Amino acid sequence: MSSPEHSDEPLRQRTRAMTHALREWDPDAEVQFESASGRLAILTTLSPERVREILSTVGEQVEDVPEAARRGACGCGGCGCSG
Repeated sequence: MSSPEHSDEPLRQRTRAMTHALREWDPDAEVQFESASGRLAILTTLSPERVREILSTVGEQVEDVPEAARRGACGCGGCGCSG
């Protein structure tokens, strides 16, 4: 990622497009890329099904991550500890 040719702009553009699409239905929606996990965090009051429908209109396919996977193996909130 330190290469001078590399740019995060395509990812930023996709994130902005997703945020814009969701905000038509939820003005407070946020889409954030979590670089540590490589996942998107989508903060919205919309149902997961509705989020998938809306994002498909901008060419994105997303999957809901199970609660246990979001929190981490120990279930403490994702600190990375082993138990």
